[in-house]
Amino acid sequence: MRNRLAKIYTAWSTLAMLLMVPAAAFAEYKLNLQTPNTALGHTIYDLHTIITWICVVIFVVVFGFMFYSVFKHRKSVGHPAAHFHEHFWVEVGWTVIPAIILIAMAVPATTALKQLRDTSEPDMTIKATGYQWKWGYDYIKGEGEGISFFSSLSTPRAQIEGREPKGENYLLETDNHVVVPVGKKVRMLVTAADVIHAWWVPALTIKQDAVPGFIRDTWFKAEAPGIFRGQCAELCGKEHGFMPIVVEVKSAADYSAWVSSQKASMKKAAVADAPDKTWTLDELKARGEKVYASNCVACHQANGMGTPPAFPPLSGSKNATGPKADHLAIVLNGKSGTAMAPFKHLSDADIAAVVTYERNSWANKTGDMVTPAEVKAARGGGAAPAATAAPAAAPVAAPATATAALPAAVFFDTGKAAANDDGKKTIAEVAAQLKSDAATKVELTGYTDKAGNLAQNLELAKNRAVGVREALLAAGVAKDRIVMKPPATVEAGGDPKQARRVDIKPGV
Repeated sequence: MRNRLAKIYTAWSTLAMLLMVPAAAFAEYKLNLQTPNTALGHTIYDLHTIITWICVVIFVVVFGFMFYSVFKHRKSVGHPAAHFHEHFWVEVGWTVIPAIILIAMAVPATTALKQLRDTSEPDMTIKATGYQWKWGYDYIKGEGEGISFFSSLSTPRAQIEGREPKGENYLLETDNHVVVPVGKKVRMLVTAADVIHAWWVPALTIKQDAVPGFIRDTWFKAEAPGIFRGQCAELCGKEHGFMPIVVEVKSAADYSAWVSSQKASMKKAAVADAPDKTWTLDELKARGEKVYASNCVACHQANGMGTPPAFPPLSGSKNATGPKADHLAIVLNGKSGTAMAPFKHLSDADIAAVVTYERNSWANKTGDMVTPAEVKAARGGGAAPAATAAPAAAPVAAPATATAALPAAVFFDTGKAAANDDGKKTIAEVAAQLKSDAATKVELTGYTDKAGNLAQNLELAKNRAVGVREALLAAGVAKDRIVMKPPATVEAGGDPKQARRVDIKPGV
């Protein structure tokens, strides 16, 4: 008897504890939408509440009537079964009444939807571009016009990996906030550079898919200052859960002060990254470490060992210790068929810094460095400078090879498949280098964008690549050394001439 009572007591104690724990754990949570900070958000919130209660009333009436009928007319009390096939007024009632209810709900819902899509007459416009895995922002209209920055997750890796306690805004904090003034209509242009993302901030009543090659728009007008958090709401890859959105709404005066500070910082950065600046190896490594931490560490790890096989190690890798041009080409353009995404959206200085850092960290001790001028040339923005070695290391110069001229890009005139004079010059330089190094192969990729007829654009890109191949063959390059790659499309919002090029890259 005593054992039975002890078991009953234990069972009830355990149940009580299980019931108490959720109450304490979820004390700060609400079973509802986030409290909106826009007038349209309040409209949608109220509409949601009203329709929810309409559904509750319909549920209670329909199921109440059904259960009442079943209970009162059950066979066990001797109620005889009714025999009827139809009833005119019943048929009319259950057709007309639901129709009236649906119309009554549709009218305010349609009104709210029209308001949601009305992006006319904005006070300011911000373009949000989704990347794997961060957001880029460009202020293109309003007081902050010209401001651009990237916004990345700032939650420490130690918290993500469980080595430190989780912070208050775990996975919901960024290094740079989107800052807007209170009471102003903000139009958001949303697109993506790689895969589909979605820009979603619930409290501001805004959610818009970001689709590569397309620009969608939406808007919000915050009613009160504050910080409002959101996330990418489209499954976009390995780090999908690590690209939050933080919008900081400020008063008009505070916003003006923020704009002034941002423009001052951008001006200072422009001076620091001037094209004619002379960089040292240590300066590039120090900057590259920060760029690596913001862009590369999630996949390749802080120790450079990666997470094979999806993300190979950089420490001791052939790519990070081989020719600089090959290393730079992969960082700029990514690698097809793998999870390595292109990082063309970074500045020339940032790419130069991170490549230099990777080539001189961990087990990699190349002693060389990549300059912003070399990055600019690799993008097709100018002639490649002479190879730059780190002053402290003073490595012995290697003999010239084909890779010294690669990667290269041939730019075409709009709508033309034949190379212009500059393009012919580039092809001749590449051909000369290839003939001096019989071991190197090249890959040709024609590019286009999604403006106009995509099929025609891709055919034009293919014909341009074929033209480059024929020119190389005519210059004496063997056919088996030229690999044709499928045409590719460039991301929206970039330099239009990038969609009129054929890339010539070292092949395998």
